[in-house]
Amino acid sequence: MIYIRTDSNPYIGMGHIMRCLSVADSLTAAGQDVTFILSDESADFLVRERGYKTSILRTDYTKMEEEIEFWPPEQPDFIIVDSYFVTRNYLSDLKKRIGENGRLVYIDDLTAFPYPADILINYNAYGANTDYEDLYKNSDVHMPRLLLGSAYVPLRTMFRRIPKKKQRRVVKEVLFSTGGADGQHLSLRFLRYLQSDPSSFHFHILVGNMNIDKEEIGKLAANMDSVMLHENVADMRGLITSMDLAVCAAGSTLYEICACGVPLITYILADNQILGAEAFEGASLAVNCGDLRSEPFPGEKILAEISKLAEDYEKRVETGERMQKMIDGYGADRMANELLK
Repeated sequence: MIYIRTDSNPYIGMGHIMRCLSVADSLTAAGQDVTFILSDESADFLVRERGYKTSILRTDYTKMEEEIEFWPPEQPDFIIVDSYFVTRNYLSDLKKRIGENGRLVYIDDLTAFPYPADILINYNAYGANTDYEDLYKNSDVHMPRLLLGSAYVPLRTMFRRIPKKKQRRVVKEVLFSTGGADGQHLSLRFLRYLQSDPSSFHFHILVGNMNIDKEEIGKLAANMDSVMLHENVADMRGLITSMDLAVCAAGSTLYEICACGVPLITYILADNQILGAEAFEGASLAVNCGDLRSEPFPGEKILAEISKLAEDYEKRVETGERMQKMIDGYGADRMANELLK
């Protein structure tokens, strides 16, 4: 039996829950029984819709040390934790809960402190270059087994065996994504900018399940011929591969776009996206527009970067090839195989 402890809500978006669902699919295919432990009902329907059992703690997702007493009494073989609100004490308490034969797994993006886990996963583009030895060097915490780098990116099975992207010379279709929640109201602000300064590109706006601006976005887009909205997309692979360019926050969707080979412009909306955006830029996988949280909405800058990349056909071809070489879509299976060794 495996417990996966994660959350999704309008404040933290969909990234944690989506990657954990991919891992759960691979573990289930390997014969494991998976239950999701959630702080509240926000993601309960999504998880159950995918066929998984849930246990709702009804606790504050930001105060994880207070939730231990509400966990199910059963002792699992594995606990996988994916949250930015873990503490050393919290992870230590979970290790005690699973006993000597169990394994505690933590999915890391932040390198915040020496995590007392048995297995540590950092699949990000910068993961393989993260100095965990230095992090644990002066600590009394034993360094876990490390699974690092993009070979372990846990994507859905639809992102496997994608043919090489054929870049069109004329760019027309552009995907715009802010993630599942969009607490910075970026989609709404982008539409308002396009309304005042129309573009020749056709924009496809991904509206996440937890986007609080959905109603207003819908009203604006209804009067804009250059905009199409996409909600609850079942065939995300089909949508992404039909695009000529993508503009996306530096979260989990970056790796889906990479698997499809669509040239990419990224930006930062949260602290945990900084390293990813910088790593993608450093590896010539994306153009980085920087941190968009503090400045006035940089619509002119975004459109300028789109136009610049649209005009550079050779760069788009090279970038697309590099992206698809990095991500093959089998990361969740590799992760599951390593966990079950």
